[in-house]
Amino acid sequence: MRESPYVRSLPFQLPAVVGLALVLGVTGPFGTYEHMDLGRRIAYFGIIGGLSWLQIVVLAAWFGRIEPIDRWPVAGRMALVGVLASIPSTFEVIVVQSWLGRPIPLWAAPYIFPENALLTTSIAVVFGLFVEQRLRAKADAELARVAALPQPPPALPEAATSPPASPDFLRRVPPALGRDLLALEMEDHYLRIHTALGSDLVLMRLRDALAELGPERGQQVHRSWWVATGAIASVDRTGGRLVLTLRNGLKVPVSKTYRDSIKDAGWLEK
Repeated sequence: MRESPYVRSLPFQLPAVVGLALVLGVTGPFGTYEHMDLGRRIAYFGIIGGLSWLQIVVLAAWFGRIEPIDRWPVAGRMALVGVLASIPSTFEVIVVQSWLGRPIPLWAAPYIFPENALLTTSIAVVFGLFVEQRLRAKADAELARVAALPQPPPALPEAATSPPASPDFLRRVPPALGRDLLALEMEDHYLRIHTALGSDLVLMRLRDALAELGPERGQQVHRSWWVATGAIASVDRTGGRLVLTLRNGLKVPVSKTYRDSIKDAGWLEK
């Protein structure tokens, strides 16, 4: 979850959270103006805003690793995040407001929840769209940078039958990782490159990497995984699951969608 774009963008979100807490503290909405002075209002919205923000980030990062939910549109996924985050946030509102302002009984939670859920969900959706837009801008900038680099010379006719070297993609691999590419793993909008020497993250979409690599270099075995030809050391079929063990010991799951294609390629005969 530490590699999630929502977690990685925490430093960029902090000024917005602090600014929102200051604005709410000065204006005093939701009845806080009558029951708290300025200092307590700023402390109240700072605490509630910080806790809600962290809950939204954790849930967004977690849902990003759940394949069915990750397929949802960003607004829908973040709306669910906001609703779920507002459940603990409602009790946090009661506790913090009772501490800094007028005491509120716990039985009032059902009356506070709708208003709190609307606010938390709205913030979560805006936050998700902001992160998504920022990632898309970075990915497009990276693709434009690579497209502007000098293209390699065409292959000689006698080498036409050899597997392509995929120079466009390999130039993205840090030199310390070598060129023995084993697998690619999608992590939200980032791509983790696995080689025999280690792994590293690059800002790139998996589908763009597959377009650069071509079908000769390997196969996609899962929505989030691509494996290079010759990288498999063994195949595990225990428990009804199919898992590929690569030469570096990495375990890669195989989804039902791609099982037939890798079987036809002879990869399951290991």
